[in-house]
This record gives sequence, structure tokens and C-alpha cells, in this order.
Amino acid sequence: MVCRQLRDIAHIYVGLPTKASDTRKVGRLGNVLTVRSLIGTAIDANELAVVDLNGRDVGKYRVATGDVLLSARSTSLKTALVPRELDRIVVNATLLGVRCLAHLEPRLLIAWLNHPAGQAALESVSQSATAQMNITVAGLSKLEVPVPSRDVQKRVVKLLEAADEAYAAAIQAAEDRRRLASQIVIAQLMNTRS
Repeated sequence: MVCRQLRDIAHIYVGLPTKASDTRKVGRLGNVLTVRSLIGTAIDANELAVVDLNGRDVGKYRVATGDVLLSARSTSLKTALVPRELDRIVVNATLLGVRCLAHLEPRLLIAWLNHPAGQAALESVSQSATAQMNITVAGLSKLEVPVPSRDVQKRVVKLLEAADEAYAAAIQAAEDRRRLASQIVIAQLMNTRS
């Protein structure tokens, strides 16, 4: 399999520099994604920061559907794929964005970054002397990424999507069982009152 540097198969960008004093609150109506917004490999839309942008030109800090986001500084890597409903939202400098070109499926990049071999490769290009990784655009651009053929990429993306759907269904089923068990227990407690 061919490995290529990420700069050859993607556009890499850093988010908008903001200060804590720029942030008014956090919630669903926010206008900026931060590292706090990344949960697992998803984005929690309830963790968007409301930032006063003061007429700043934010065009180059806007994400597109399908962009890969990753934490720029963290002791544990966070990654996510930008969903359609967050298209064109601004990201702050706690995040790096990767817009994959036609050579690489974004889902595969996330899978690679979250695999131990991908994390080791990422650590090798990060600027850190401690347990906290400090990933820069320059460092990330040098990351070697395996790039299978387009046919293989399409097949494994379908596998990843099926696994994600099964995982989500299992989590939902577990939550439903817990809720039902709680309802049964409460009903029993209410019926045994004298």
C-alpha cells in the first residue's frame, strides 16, 4: 500500500485564534466549534461557543461538510467528521481542520488517526516534550497516511459506516433497557406503598 504525506492529499488549516474573554457562553446556539465540542469521534452541537467575532474576517476558518477536525493541543487525541448541519461553522484555534482531496476518504483518515499506528505517527510529527501533543499545520502536513485504492476505500468506508450504525443501535438499545428497567422499578415501588 502506498503512503503519502497528508499535505499531498488534503488541505490543512488551523482555526480562528480566540481568547477566553471572547466567549460569552456555550450552547446549541453557538457560532464556534472548540475542542470541547468534540466528543469521541463526533461533535456535540450543545457545546458550541458563542464568540464575539467583532466583524473579523472568518471565511478561512469555516468548515465544510466532511472535513476532519482534530485537537491541536491535547493529552488525548480527539477527532470528528463535520456533519452537514454544521457546514460553514467557524472553528477556533484549539482545532485543526483537514479537507481531504479526492485521493482519501475522510472516514479513513479518522480511522487511521485513532489507530495506535496512526497515533504513533501523529506523535512523531507533533511538537511536544511532554504527554500533551501540540500538533501544528506544518507537522500534520508531514504525517504519512496509508492510501489504498479508491475501490478499497469505498469498501472499508461502508464497513466503518455499518459498524457505526450497529454501535449507535446498541447504545440506544442499552439506554432503552435502562429506562424500561427504571420505569418497572419505580412502578413496583409506587405499588408497594402502604
